[in-house]
Amino acid sequence: MVEGGSRRRSGVVKVLESLQDAGTRLRKPKTAGIQRGPSAPEIADSIIKMIEDEVYAPGEPLREQELADRFGVTRARVREGLCILEARGFVVIERMKGARIVRHDSHELVAISQVRGALLAVAARMAAKEGNDEEHREILRLAKDLAKRGPGLIPKEFRAITMQIGVLITNASHSAFVERLVNDVHRARNILRAYRSLGLSSRERRIQASRNWLSVAEAISAGNGVAAARMVNKIYEEALRAIEREIEENELR
Repeated sequence: MVEGGSRRRSGVVKVLESLQDAGTRLRKPKTAGIQRGPSAPEIADSIIKMIEDEVYAPGEPLREQELADRFGVTRARVREGLCILEARGFVVIERMKGARIVRHDSHELVAISQVRGALLAVAARMAAKEGNDEEHREILRLAKDLAKRGPGLIPKEFRAITMQIGVLITNASHSAFVERLVNDVHRARNILRAYRSLGLSSRERRIQASRNWLSVAEAISAGNGVAAARMVNKIYEEALRAIEREIEENELR
């Protein structure tokens, strides 16, 4: 009898233990799964690249599910990426309609150019102070190359070199904050492909602009940030006047 009772108690204990184990498993909190696919900032950068490559046109809607399928992530993460793009001025998110690509006009191009000029002037002032000798030499080398070859280049080629100089100046500022602002404004202007080379159509404009860029590089190399910033502002003021004239002429045709 004792042996039989012991077996019954042993069986009851095993049942209780199994029930306890099951309850523990049920109560055990689920650990967060490893996030797969690109992060929200990476999604935002990828969408900007697609806008630049004309995968998406100005005014075109961005559908969350399509983007989620494209990137292999949840709609929640896509939504985070779209919020980042809205904060950076690339999309507009409307209640009940979702997100769409911002549509800029020629007047906004002028405003974007003004902002970019002001930001690059800040970067030039910082580059003169924070940049090292090697960075200064590379800026000067490229500016001298532009002064030599620039007048004979087509507007697209000329602009590409000035963009390289701008990148070097921004990098030499050693400010991630300024770099992000300059890049965002530059990329916003990139979307306006029809207007990107305005202000550089005449040889005279390219000659003057190349001289001005050389003056910027020389001021940065000399550590004169005030003079460098002043010259950058001059470059963009002259470019804006030329752009406005060309836009007006195009609209009158």
